[in-house]
Amino acid sequence: MDHVPEHVVRTLWYIDLMARNGTPLPWEAIDRYARRTPPRGPRRRSPFGGGLAELFVESGTLLRHAEPVADYLRGVGWVQDDDGRARLTSIGRAVLAACGEVAEQLDAEDPEVADVALDPQDPLVYVQLTRRLQKAGAGLLVDAYFKADSLVWLIESTNLRRVLISSRHPKSEKDRQTIAVALATVPNGSDVEVRHTSDPALHDRCVVSEGGEVQLLGSSVNGVGRHLTAVITPSADIAKAYRQKYEALWRDAAVVEPQPVRT
Repeated sequence: MDHVPEHVVRTLWYIDLMARNGTPLPWEAIDRYARRTPPRGPRRRSPFGGGLAELFVESGTLLRHAEPVADYLRGVGWVQDDDGRARLTSIGRAVLAACGEVAEQLDAEDPEVADVALDPQDPLVYVQLTRRLQKAGAGLLVDAYFKADSLVWLIESTNLRRVLISSRHPKSEKDRQTIAVALATVPNGSDVEVRHTSDPALHDRCVVSEGGEVQLLGSSVNGVGRHLTAVITPSADIAKAYRQKYEALWRDAAVVEPQPVRT
């Protein structure tokens, strides 16, 4: 797509890369990136020689400063402002994909598709799940039926540091007690905060990344490996609804205090 300036394509790629890795680019940082010329590699001496050579790049094109792109990208509907963070729209992704070489570069760095099915027959099913959750950074796991058995895996294999569980189901009191003991006894258990709520609004399982991105989980993490489930990345408007809903539940939830084993 020669009619799309190189620095616009490069900025689209960067916005998408950051969002897909759980750290969406702050809106005000877009033009800082777009207008900053990346360091150039070795180049041939210009045939013009002297001081005039500094005004030309290798192709002989006059060097000029890149123009800002943030307002343009939003104006044409390629990028949207999601609570101060930049995310590509479906149109923006189509434009990026049409830019061939850049899209191939992005796929080479992260070949995963947005949605994935976790097959219990796959011996690497937890590896796939872990790779997806690692992108969330120090985010929030919403899992009504989270068990203490999964706590060590959560701490050692992901960077998630908040877990919201339900206290409505019949066995929830026993589960909370077991989790409380695990928080006090497993290595680095104090790095994770677990809260519980009896609010019936806690229903779907999801991960809210440190940067605000949302992934929907088809089952509880302790059910992965036993049932076919899916990890789905919803559209920006749906993700925003989930994020606001579960962050509000988190704020009002009660803390599961670590409980050392009593002798």
